[in-house]
Formats: sequence, C-alpha cells, structure tokens
Amino acid sequence: MATRTSTEQLDAWRALYRADTLLFTHLDNTLRSVAKMTYFEHEVLRALDEAGGKLRMAPLAEKLMISRSGGTRLVTKLEDKDGWVVRTTSPTDRRATWAELTPSGREALKTAQPVVDAVVATFFADHVPGEELRRAARILDRLADANPNDDGFDCGL
Repeated sequence: MATRTSTEQLDAWRALYRADTLLFTHLDNTLRSVAKMTYFEHEVLRALDEAGGKLRMAPLAEKLMISRSGGTRLVTKLEDKDGWVVRTTSPTDRRATWAELTPSGREALKTAQPVVDAVVATFFADHVPGEELRRAARILDRLADANPNDDGFDCGL
C-alpha cells in the first residue's frame, strides 16, 4: 500500500512538473517555429548523433524512454520528413534494424542546436547559478535512476 505523501513532497513534485511542462512547451514551440521540428524529433536526431550516427531501433526507443512502436513511428516520420533518418539492416543480422542519421539530418540538428541553446539559457540556466544546477542535475539523475522505465513498475496501488 502506498504511503501518504507530505506537503513538502507534493510541493516539490508540483514544482518539478510545472517547470518541466513550461520548459518543454517553450522548447517544443520554438523548435517547431524556427527549426521546423518537434522536441521529440530533435531528441531522435540528437540520440543518433551521440551514438555516432547510428543506433538499433530498440536501444534508440529505450534511450528516448518511449515504446518500440513509438520509436518506429518517430523514425518513420523522420524518414519521410526531408530524409533526416534512414532505416538500414545489418548484413550479418537481418533481424536487426538500425536508424541512421543522414547528412540532411545532421544539418537539421545543427540548425536546431542554437534554438535549444537559447531556450535552455533563457528559460532555465540563466535563472539558476552553476552549483544549484549541478545539485539539481544530481537530484534529477538520482530520481531517474531510482525509477525503472517499464510498464511493470508497481507503486503499491
């Protein structure tokens, strides 16, 4: 059975939710208007770039914290949208499907980076000093690490 949360816990949760929602909205809206991509499309491109340009579909979905079908839909959209991503198969393992960043995808990511930098600075980093940012990152990483990304998690209800 779940324990009752304190006012302090609920206040912290609501502050996190409010900040996340506002920051996400600013970033998504600005990316849509300036870079012609959604936040989630940007995250696919970023994840592929960080992986050297190519990732298997299942690890990509896991990295993005979305379902495999959600990852497939996003990659399909990015394949159709200006060819930012292509799907490839491995000659050694035909069961494995990879998402690969194309040159136009790298260019789109390069176009989006100043947008991300400006929004993160304007709506987030400019308001919190460095040590507080580092502390917040440690706290949020601890929360993420403590919570599994699967449908089998039981909160006691």
